[in-house]
Amino acid sequence: MAVLAAVAAFGWYAAQPVHPACTVYSGAYVPANASAAEADAATRQAYEKALADGACGPSRARFRGWIG
Repeated sequence: MAVLAAVAAFGWYAAQPVHPACTVYSGAYVPANASAAEADAATRQAYEKALADGACGPSRARFRGWIG
């Protein structure tokens, strides 16, 4: 049972999306009292803008980096 759980956890970790290195000149503005959800939304919005501007590549599954 533990082996099955370890394989499932590894598969989940390998399938998580990662963002390639990108050039972002201006980060997202997040007030100090913003909630975690608001901060995540601002970060996501800044990434989407950088992606649209061509400064970043699209996210991909983590295991794609392992296999080249």
